[in-house]
Amino acid sequence: MPVCQHCGETWSYKESLKQLLKLRRKMTCEHCKEQQYSSQRSYWVSQMAFLPAYFIIIPLMNIVFNVGFLVGFLAITPLLIFYILITPKLLTLSNKEEPLW
Repeated sequence: MPVCQHCGETWSYKESLKQLLKLRRKMTCEHCKEQQYSSQRSYWVSQMAFLPAYFIIIPLMNIVFNVGFLVGFLAITPLLIFYILITPKLLTLSNKEEPLW
């Protein structure tokens, strides 16, 4: 679970998920109210975890099962839900905003 770099408090799963669902890199610690940022490594790990679904699984389903993109996307919905549930565990925090590349 993520740890605030300012006050050292560990964020709860619910707290982390709530901050991540806002879809911003800038997050506010519930304990000390300081700004925290998703680290560069954390951002890339979370993005790369779901990337294969778009570029491998959906096209493969189209080739093998001859289904359209929408059907393929609906088929990977459980994977999307799993991704949303696992992302708070991959989150690490930083005091400053790091460039993504």
